[in-house]
Amino acid sequence: MAKGIMYVDNIRVEFDDEPTIMDVCRKAGVEMPNFCFHSDLSVYGACRMCMVGEEDTGKIDAACTTKPKNGMRIRTNTSRLLKYRRMTLELMLASHCRDCTACEKNRSCRLQEMAVRFGIHHVHFKDTREHVPMDFSSPAVTFDLNKCILCGDCVRVCKEVQGMSILHFAGRGPGLRGAEILPTTSPSRPLTASAAASAPPYAPPAPSP
Repeated sequence: MAKGIMYVDNIRVEFDDEPTIMDVCRKAGVEMPNFCFHSDLSVYGACRMCMVGEEDTGKIDAACTTKPKNGMRIRTNTSRLLKYRRMTLELMLASHCRDCTACEKNRSCRLQEMAVRFGIHHVHFKDTREHVPMDFSSPAVTFDLNKCILCGDCVRVCKEVQGMSILHFAGRGPGLRGAEILPTTSPSRPLTASAAASAPPYAPPAPSP
């Protein structure tokens, strides 16, 4: 017997062991946009692209971190949520290297795909993040902080899948940076500072668009 019933865009969905609204949405056949949700990694809730709106309260919550409740009614694609997601994408792109045509991931980039999907043709914000040189020192990983969107995938894979806990975030607020090698006193310590950086990289499966 189901633990409860939810309504996702007026679709009636019974849920039982689904831990989050994201899982209930997928059960209903509704794929939420996201950058940081992977079923084989811990929940991080960084990108905020999967926000949903509760019909009864009017508030918006991240589908990947919110537990389903019996009788809950949510909307996944309102004009309010579209505006929110477009703003979130613009802020990501503002602090992201945008040499897309020269990038090896051109046309197979999830950020680029989302920008096209949500009609982002112009970024209204200036890039204020410090630009740093790429790190090619590891035979397994190319390290380019200029393209980091702070999704946390590499940090979680390093800890939860490879069991190394070498990569960590550094800084706070606007100064937050992507994965740094710890322990270290230098923010520019190369990847080869750790022998584990030469291990074959693990990439969790990309979520469906």
